[in-house]
Amino acid sequence: FCTIQITTMADEREPHLQQQQEDPPTPVATPITASNNKNNTTNGNNDNDNDDENNRQHLLTQAQLEAIEDEIKRTQPLTSPLLPMEVLIRQYYYDSNTTNTATPQHSQQPPQHHRQEDGFYQSSLFLSKKYHSLRKIRGDGNCYYRAFLYSLCEQLLLLLLQRRRDKKTKNDDGDGGGEFARLKETISKSLKWTCQYGYEEDTISMFHEELVELFDFMEGAIIVNHNKNKDTNSNKDEDDETMMKKKALGELHSRLNEENASSDYCTWYLRVLTAAQMKSNPSHYLPYVLAENYGDIPSFTAREVEPMGRECGMVQVAALADCLGVRVVIEYMDGRIVGSGGSSGSGGERGGESGENDENDGAGGAMVVHHHVFGEGEGNNGGNDDNKDDQEGEGRVTITLLYRPGHYDILY
Repeated sequence: FCTIQITTMADEREPHLQQQQEDPPTPVATPITASNNKNNTTNGNNDNDNDDENNRQHLLTQAQLEAIEDEIKRTQPLTSPLLPMEVLIRQYYYDSNTTNTATPQHSQQPPQHHRQEDGFYQSSLFLSKKYHSLRKIRGDGNCYYRAFLYSLCEQLLLLLLQRRRDKKTKNDDGDGGGEFARLKETISKSLKWTCQYGYEEDTISMFHEELVELFDFMEGAIIVNHNKNKDTNSNKDEDDETMMKKKALGELHSRLNEENASSDYCTWYLRVLTAAQMKSNPSHYLPYVLAENYGDIPSFTAREVEPMGRECGMVQVAALADCLGVRVVIEYMDGRIVGSGGSSGSGGERGGESGENDENDGAGGAMVVHHHVFGEGEGNNGGNDDNKDDQEGEGRVTITLLYRPGHYDILY
């Protein structure tokens, strides 16, 4: 990525001050004593000691940061395997008789002295009734863009597989191939488009090419695995399809888990697309940027969007969804428990507005999980009908994510 060097100009004194500085002072006889020499030497040593201490602190801080990064890389893959929702529930269950977590019985109430954890626990129970699996994303500040990338590619690969099955059964009414083609064309043409908003083609072309190659890889994975299955002479078409799906998804997972490779390159290019989208329609996004104490879009994107490791806020979520024309559904799990009557409605509203999914927590209150939808279909549904949500997004990729304070994972 680009490194910005900041240089400073030397201080220029006023001419009359320069002249005063050049005039020699009136000689004054000052006796040179051992005491004066000792003080001068002591002051010099103190300055050197301070510089050495600052350097040591700087090196120590760098070493600590590197150790934290190494620990994250060692313990957290870029994207985890598919996990059951029980993993999420277990994360927030505490046995009141021990400091260790325990496998919960869903009929048990969590210990009452963990009020915040109670909210997360109840929320996890609620979400486990709506979703069956999740995929964890590395917590390195890039989790939203990485989750978006992985889920987008996974959805498109599944659409390609479905398209192939439909052709094989002569039921070619689906538009999975059309959605893949639409997004591939959007990505292919995006390089020239982003360069209209201050990006140099030579600087970002390699990142663009990596994302284009990822789309080619998905198409190739279908063809290659189809030919491999032919060689196995399987007796059952269903077994062939299952095996091909497993292999293709496995290859995609491996590619997007390589360190310093496709995932990082494509993640940064998604940041560029997000920033370009905001710059292309500043009047739409400026109110959100002003709320973040930035005076204009370029300043915001330079500090909050383009650098790797910067967390993603709602305006970035909306901009990326708008840019690629996909729907993003986010379940907000913040552990809040409010009194009965303090929550309203169910389902989700369009355009990033929040709805609420409520469930009684058994203690006279209601657990709230906010449900936000961004992107395709926004503004077309003023009601709270979940079925309408599905109808509006029919044929388009829908990315479903779990948000917990400061972090995103993928829901299934």
